[in-house]
Amino acid sequence: MSLDPERKDPAYRLGRLFALLEKVQKDAIGKDAITIKDRYFGAASATPASVFPQILRLGQHHIAKAKYGGYVDSLISEVLEDIDGFPKHLTLEEQGLFSIGYYHQRNKLAQKKDISTNGKE
Repeated sequence: MSLDPERKDPAYRLGRLFALLEKVQKDAIGKDAITIKDRYFGAASATPASVFPQILRLGQHHIAKAKYGGYVDSLISEVLEDIDGFPKHLTLEEQGLFSIGYYHQRNKLAQKKDISTNGKE
């Protein structure tokens, strides 16, 4: 399985969104810093309504600071296109979809990086 941009499950999309927000944060402040994954992954996957407004607000600062922030912002817009609100809670099955979406998106971002650097890093 790989990233499915057509998948509409809110939990899957929120996992993708989380990966994009983590990416833009790492691009803005460096890879060695504590990321939103370290602080918010569990809460974001279980209680999205209590976390996503805050990390989206923080993400705006990172988008402005990151070299490719505008590109990631456009990806965030695509992911959010079918989201009309953040659920208060996700079931255990939905938390699994969140994780799958997160890792699918993260893997896709890593593939693009490998292509852009021709495997040199």
